[in-house]
Amino acid sequence: MNRRLLWILLCLLGHAVVAMAQPKVPRELQFAVLGGSNLSSYTFYPSVTQDKSVGYVAGVGVRYIEEKFFGLQGELLLTRRGIKDRYDSASEYRFERTLTYLEMPLMAHIYFNLGKKNEVALDLGPKLGYYLSDSSKDNLDATFDLSKAEHGYAHHDMKVSQKLDYGIQAGLGYEFKFSRQLSLQVQGRYYFGLGDMFPNTKADTFETSANQSVQIVLALWFHHRIKIKK
Repeated sequence: MNRRLLWILLCLLGHAVVAMAQPKVPRELQFAVLGGSNLSSYTFYPSVTQDKSVGYVAGVGVRYIEEKFFGLQGELLLTRRGIKDRYDSASEYRFERTLTYLEMPLMAHIYFNLGKKNEVALDLGPKLGYYLSDSSKDNLDATFDLSKAEHGYAHHDMKVSQKLDYGIQAGLGYEFKFSRQLSLQVQGRYYFGLGDMFPNTKADTFETSANQSVQIVLALWFHHRIKIKK
C-alpha cells in the first residue's frame, strides 16, 4: 500500500516540476463532454480465465492551460466495467458481471501542436473511482458441470467490499481544432488499477482483484480564454 501511494505522489510531483519549467501562453479554461467504449477485465490471484468485457464511459471534463506544452485535466465519469468468464472446456456457457463506477481522473496534459489545427497529447495521472452498483447475467444451469471450469466461482456473488478504487491512467490522443473555441479529440487510454475490490489478505479468497481497462474516447472541447488580474 505504501509503495502505491508513493508512486502516485511522485507522479503528482513530476507534473508540478514540468509545469514550472514551461513558458507562459494565454490562459485557457476548456470544458468537454465525452464518451466512448470501455474494454475491461480484472486481474485475480488465484487467476480467473476471462475475455474482455465491453462497457462504456461517459462524462464531463475540464482542462486548464497556462504553460506551453502543458496543462492540467480533470474529469467526472460514469464507467461500466465487467468480469466476463471464459470456459475453454465448455464454451457454450457464459457468465458476466457488470460493475458501475463513478470515476475522477486528474491528469497532466502534455500537448504538441502540429500546425494551427492539429494537436497530439499525452495525458497521465492518478484516477479515483467509487463503486455504485453491479449486476450479472449467465446461462449456468443445473446441467453445467462445475468440475469442467478452469477456475472457481467466488467472484460471481462476492460483495464489493473495497468501494474506493484507485490507479494510474495514461492516454494518447489526437485533437482537431475547428476554431479557437471548439475542438474534437479522439484518445486511446489504458488504466492500471492499484486497488482491489475484494478483501486481499492471504487468508482471503483473492489476494488480488484489480481492474485493468482500455478505453477509446471521443471528446468535444469548448475553449475559453481567461484573464486573471494581478
